[in-house]
Order: sequence, then structure tokens, then C-alpha cells
Amino acid sequence: MKPYLLVVTAINLAMYSCGAATMPLSTAEETTSMSVGTTLEFANSMHFEQVRLIHDTVMGGRSEGFTEAVSGPTGLRFFGNLSLANNGGFASVEFELAQALPVSPMSSIELNALADGRMYQLRLKTSQIPRGVAYVAKFESSSDQKYYDFKLASFVGQYRGRRLADLPPLNFSDISHISLMLADKDSGAFSIVLYSISLMP
Repeated sequence: MKPYLLVVTAINLAMYSCGAATMPLSTAEETTSMSVGTTLEFANSMHFEQVRLIHDTVMGGRSEGFTEAVSGPTGLRFFGNLSLANNGGFASVEFELAQALPVSPMSSIELNALADGRMYQLRLKTSQIPRGVAYVAKFESSSDQKYYDFKLASFVGQYRGRRLADLPPLNFSDISHISLMLADKDSGAFSIVLYSISLMP
């Protein structure tokens, strides 16, 4: 199998991509603090300063992924089409935290999302691991809005789908990037609405 070629679309600061248009993030003031137990909102530029769309390119795979803001409740929809053509088969959206998290013990992560029943990956990056490596937890999504709970033990280190050993232990307070990936080897349309993610003591 040929290695994946990636297309990376960066959406700077408070702007999300929505087809050919851009949409500003919410700047709601009620959840701006990154204290322990704080809920970070995917559509809040005070929590996430940059969003990147990362998926296989027309020179490799042919998957497509886009984002758009939604309301009622406020969130970010990641949607598109997964293609297995030309050794492709993944699409992802990555969020860069606007601020470092406090250095304190955190035992779990809770993701608030509404999806399509497909198997997604929650992927975490820190400054302590090599580029391209992520701590990964898979979860089967629901077509209803739902909270998904992840413990430290839920995550394994991976590089391009291969499990890695000898990585530094994951510490949730070290997280610098959070991403959602679809790579379930099932071609077709996908959609997941991301509302918030909470880091719990």
C-alpha cells in the first residue's frame, strides 16, 4: 500500500471553513476559563485558535471533509465523504488549543457530540511526542446527541495506524491539539457535530 499523501487546510484563529465561505467562531464569555473541569467549546475561538482539515489528497486518496457552524445548540459540524480509492480512506479535523491547560491531575475526557453511527477516533497530541504521532481512542458514535467518556487507559499511541510502544505516558493536562478522524474502511457520506469537550479531575 502506498503511503498517504495529506492535504492540510488551516483555518486561522476565529474562522472556520464552510465550503467556499468562512464563518467566525463564537466568543461566548461564559466558558472562557481553562480551569480544571472546564468545558471547551469547539465553536469558541477563546478555546481553540486554529482548525485544520487533514485528509487524503486527489493525488492519493479522494476523501473530502468540510466544516460548518451549527446552532441550537452551538457547535461545529464536520462532514464529507470517505473514499477508499487510490489507497485512501481517512478524513479528519484538528483543533489547536488557544491556551495551555493547567498543570493538574485530570482523569477523564468527556466529548459531547451528535453523529451518524460510524466508528470515529478521538486523537490527542502533546509536545512530548514526535510529529505525526497521536494518542488514539476509537468510539462508535450515536445518531443522538451523546456524551462519550474516555479514561487515560482508553488511549493508545499510534503512527499512521500502527500502534507504538515506549511513548511518554499520556497526561491530559499536556494536550495541545484535539482531533476527530474517520477511518473505518467504509466509503460514503459522514457527519459528526462537535459541541464540547470536558477535561475532568
